[in-house]
Parts: sequence; structure tokens; C-alpha cells
Amino acid sequence: MAPALLALAMGLWGAGGLPLWRDEAITSEIARRSIPDILWCAWHIDAVHAAYYLLMHCVVQVFGAGEFALRLPSIAAFAATAAGITVLGRRIMSAPVGLVAGLLCAAAPFASHYAHEARSYSLVAALTVWLTVLFVDLAERGSRRRYAAYGAGVALLGLVHLFALLVLLAHLATLLMARRTRTMLRRWCAATAGAVLAVSPLIALAVTQRNALDWLTRPGWRDVLYLAEAFTGPLIVAYLLGAAMAVGLVTARRRGPIGLRALAVPWLLLPATVLLLVSQLHPFYTSRYVIGSLPAMALLAAAGLARLPYRAWFVPLVAMAVLVAPLHVEQRRPENWWDDLRGAAAVVEREARPGDAILFLTADRRSIAEAYPDAFRGLRDVALRRTPAQAGNFGGTEFEPAEIGQRLTGAATDRVWLLEGPWRMPSLVPRDQAKVDVLQRHFRQAGVWRVRGITLSLFQRRTARPEKVRPAVQHRRHGRVSSP
Repeated sequence: MAPALLALAMGLWGAGGLPLWRDEAITSEIARRSIPDILWCAWHIDAVHAAYYLLMHCVVQVFGAGEFALRLPSIAAFAATAAGITVLGRRIMSAPVGLVAGLLCAAAPFASHYAHEARSYSLVAALTVWLTVLFVDLAERGSRRRYAAYGAGVALLGLVHLFALLVLLAHLATLLMARRTRTMLRRWCAATAGAVLAVSPLIALAVTQRNALDWLTRPGWRDVLYLAEAFTGPLIVAYLLGAAMAVGLVTARRRGPIGLRALAVPWLLLPATVLLLVSQLHPFYTSRYVIGSLPAMALLAAAGLARLPYRAWFVPLVAMAVLVAPLHVEQRRPENWWDDLRGAAAVVEREARPGDAILFLTADRRSIAEAYPDAFRGLRDVALRRTPAQAGNFGGTEFEPAEIGQRLTGAATDRVWLLEGPWRMPSLVPRDQAKVDVLQRHFRQAGVWRVRGITLSLFQRRTARPEKVRPAVQHRRHGRVSSP
């Protein structure tokens, strides 16, 4: 199937050249834990991703924890998304609509970006598409087996990411718009309710962990515009896709029990709209949480393009491919990735000495050392009391401030590395403030290395004999490196 092969090629392109970023480092670290440790972590934090971490645990056991291996499930899911929307377009419209929808989905920069992330979002898109295929099957030839399969699909989607269940509101709206029978509506409600009940323990646990989303802010109109831009790409492509979707909405004719308008419009609009509105009360929204709606846009645009004369839709497809090509190239450049954790690990591997101490500011930055363990082997994590796996979190448990100070000023510690983000928060928790205070009182800064998203500082004890630090070298890839 051409769209699936194109998506696979787009996913494989550049996947191994990008460094892990912070969230992927968490995936790498948790996936390498034992299954009991993964479940222990889910009990304390990030329960919504527990099923994904269990999947990645199996992947790591087979393929290892390299950057490319960690992204294989996302790449495969990207191909499955393109295949699913192709099947769906053929089912409700025609073979050309299915083909064009699959090609549009495979070429979408937003979907391609998440095919390169070792996170669950590409998998969410694939499950959403294939759940919608099952949903259309219910309308065409509903049976107990198909309703059971649909319910199982809903439960699986909820286990992978709870916010993905917003697609159920779109499916309900489709049933009402298509004026399906009360019998089908009743059976759909029963299957859905059973699936939601099955994942209700996860929902209850996730509610207790909602502070994990405290970093989100209340969305506004800029977020709406950004989502539209993320889905479509450059402005001229947005105009082309918008025109194609308008034609598709006006000219689409129902081929089966469920038509294009009834299926694609709620699917495209409802999940994002509901999440944006709820986020006015408590912020839950970020664009990747509604990635499952992107195939609906491809389906609507394909319906419009397929109205062109025989295979003339090939021309606008090629034009849009040329227009989005620079964006694909840019997002595959390592220097444009979120963080350069690989670059930070390379600095440590090159400059650190066996027995050096290391501190993390804040504790969850410790996931970098867990993601690239070879570079940090031989360093003493002097603040660590319990490992992240033992503590059931991302950063482990650290000693009290006074104990951290004593361990830093001990006779065995002459050189200390401090790993932190690109900038330091003006107010720190007492434990982190103690780290900074001790370093300022008893050590002098001997070097600073900045890579994208990470600052590494080397401190040397003031009473120790000064040592020569390797002169700073400017690296375009790893950012500016400087010595005071």
C-alpha cells in the first residue's frame, strides 16, 4: 500500500540521527526498568503512560535502548495511521479518496515529527484511525463480535492515552448526525460504557496525578492558530488544504450508512474544541494531545482533491510536497530538536574524570544520565539517596540539604559537575538551593559547557591545587562552550 510505504520511509528518514530529548529520556529510562518497577512508577506518577512504557519495555528487551530502536514503534504506528486512513477513505468514499488521504497523512510534517519521538502520540493516532474503521464497520454490519472488538479498541486507546478517548464524543456526534437507529446507538453506548468502565481505575489514578500537567497554561486563540498551522504546514499549504476541504464538504456524497461530513467534521473539531474549553478551567491542552484528529483533515481534503479530473489531483499533491519539503528537512536536523541530551552526554564523557561528583538541578534531570548511562559511568551521584526505579519516579529521592552539603565538602570531592537546564529558576526548593550554596562557598567554577537545553558546569574545590582545564572550543552542533 503506497501511503503506508511512504509513511514508513518518512519515519525512517533521519530517525537515528536525532538525539533523545527530555521526554524521550524518560521513556528510555523507564522502559529499561523491570515490569514491577514500571508499575511501581505508574502508581506514583505518569500512570497515563504506563501501557506505553510496558510496550517499550518489550521493545528494549528485543532491540535495545538506542535512539533508533526506541523510535521504531512510533515509526510503525505512523505507517499504520496512513494505512488506516487509506482504508477508511476507500470505505466511505472511493479508492482515490483513500489513496489521497493516505498520502496527505504520510506527508504531514506534524505526524512525521511524532513518528520520530519515542513517545505514545504516533501510536495514539494509529489506534484512533483503526478504531474509527471499526466504528464504520458497526454501521455497515454490526454484530456482537464487532461491538466487542470496538469496545476492546476503546479500552486499548484509553490505556495508551486517556485524552485520546475524546474521539468518542466525535463518534457519538456522528451517530446522531447520521441518524442511526436507536438499537445501534444503544449498543454503541453499551460497548463504550464497558470499555470506559474497564479503564476507570486508570482514570481514577490519573486524577490524583493531575499535578503532572501543572506546566501547562490556559490556552488562547494563539493556540488555536498554532494547531491549525501544525496540522496544515506553511500558510500556502493551509490555503490549498482549506480549499480542498471546503470542496470536499460541499460535494461529498454518502456511499454507505455514514457519510464523510458526519464522520470527519466531528472527528476534526470536537476533541480539540472540548479540550480547549475544559482547559479554560484547568489547563490540560497541548497540541500533541489531539494528534488523533489530524487524519480527519486528510480525509476531508482528499475528498475535495479527488473531485478533480482523472488523476489530476496528482498535481496539487506534488505542489504541496514541494512546499512542505523544507519543513521536513528542518525538523530532521539535530540542531533543531528539542534538547541535545546526546551532546551533553558527549561533554561529560570527554571532560569528566573517574571519581568526579555530579549534581542535578532539578532531580528529574537525572533521566539524562539514565538515558546515556555509558557517558556518566564512573561519576558519583552524591545527592542520590534512592534511585528513580526504587523511588518510583523520574528523579529518585535525594538526601536532605544538610547531608548533601556534608557529602559535597567531604575530602573525597575535589571536582563536581552541575547539570541543569538552559536557565536557572530564580527560586529553588531548599534541597536544590543547598547544592548551589555549597558550590558557591567551597568551589570555584572551572568551566561551563552549553548545549541545546542543557548547561553543564564544572566546579573545583577552592583549597585544591588549581588544575588546567581544557581550553573551551566552540562547537556549532553542541552550542557555545566557554571557560570563565
